[in-house]
Amino acid sequence: MSVIELNYSGKLIQSEVGLPGSKSISNRLLILEALSEGKVKGIDYSDAEDTRTLVHLLKHLPEYADAGAGGTTFRFLLALLASKNGYEGVLTGSQRLQERPVKQLVEALNSLGADVKYAVKTGFPPLIIKGRKLNGGRVFIDGSISSQFLSALLLVAPAMRDGLELIPQGKIASMPYLKMTVEVMRACGIVVEMDKNRIHVKPSSFKTTEIQVEKDWSAAAFWFNCIALSGQGAEISMPGLTLRTVQGDVLTGAIYSFLGVNTYETATGIVIRKAKLPTKYFAYNFSDQPDLAQAMAVSVAGNEISAMFSGLHSLRGKETDRIVALTQELKKFDVKITEPENGILKIDAREAELYRSPNIKTYEDHRMAMAFAGMVIKSGTLKISNPDVVRKSYPGFWNDLRTAGISIK
Repeated sequence: MSVIELNYSGKLIQSEVGLPGSKSISNRLLILEALSEGKVKGIDYSDAEDTRTLVHLLKHLPEYADAGAGGTTFRFLLALLASKNGYEGVLTGSQRLQERPVKQLVEALNSLGADVKYAVKTGFPPLIIKGRKLNGGRVFIDGSISSQFLSALLLVAPAMRDGLELIPQGKIASMPYLKMTVEVMRACGIVVEMDKNRIHVKPSSFKTTEIQVEKDWSAAAFWFNCIALSGQGAEISMPGLTLRTVQGDVLTGAIYSFLGVNTYETATGIVIRKAKLPTKYFAYNFSDQPDLAQAMAVSVAGNEISAMFSGLHSLRGKETDRIVALTQELKKFDVKITEPENGILKIDAREAELYRSPNIKTYEDHRMAMAFAGMVIKSGTLKISNPDVVRKSYPGFWNDLRTAGISIK
């Protein structure tokens, strides 16, 4: 296992970073581009490993398709292959992905006319797929497990004979990601009606269009983390990032304002600056922005305050059990962290010992690596295990960290 050592000299951060394109938008747009038969074209796709894997699989449609560790890559590709008339093959992924349930999506696809079977264990990858033209129609699906299941169905709905009437059951997890799917589809000319209880995709054709992929707000969160952990006056600019976006993680700016970080939109992008001291107590429900929880937990710990995070139910089924991972690594700084009930974390960092140099485990999770990297601003030196995990969403992260003044060896 490789390990890198980070060191921070104490010099106030004043930097510009080049964010990747949004992985979430890229993966949605790639499915629509494949369905449109050349009418839709995306510009500046993400260079994330998940996206590059999806590009490769869509190009070659192999009989044995390995989606790696990408949840969206696997789920979106499953829906596409199931609706690809004449395709026959096996869809699999990493060991961790094979532990992530997919039964709800498989059952929904089969009810719409697909032929998907389990190769090993019921409810989990790998899957045996015989692609066919899907009938479509009405389908009920639990929306509380993953919005990616709903998005996968919606993205292939234009290829269904009767369109799709999607009726989510229960509270929808990560609702902004579902809204993103709808907006990207509409930008491609697909007619989508969405209200509180249903989403209806009418049979419709794609319009010829080129769509610019936005810069990634989920990636930007790790720079908000760095500024939140810095002294007053620290500043980072992120060209190309905008507040006018379909990305739900745009709320990063509002959330980090409680930790003294101000956000400004300029003619070329976003500038963030440490302007004041943080609040002494922070509480937030992350059910709509679960990908921000890790960076925010490190920010809270590094500012030695208390917090309550709720809406974290989906974190157990991500690249790792992120609640367990956060708990284990924050304890290395003597941060007190408890889970009084499922999906809730209480963090008390008032007696934290930040000037330590532990070896941070990343649990094969890109967001663990990037979130804890910011803690070097407090500790002075820090080690990160398996740093290559950042390739999953932000391959240039370590180079950008060097640009910001953190030495890496």
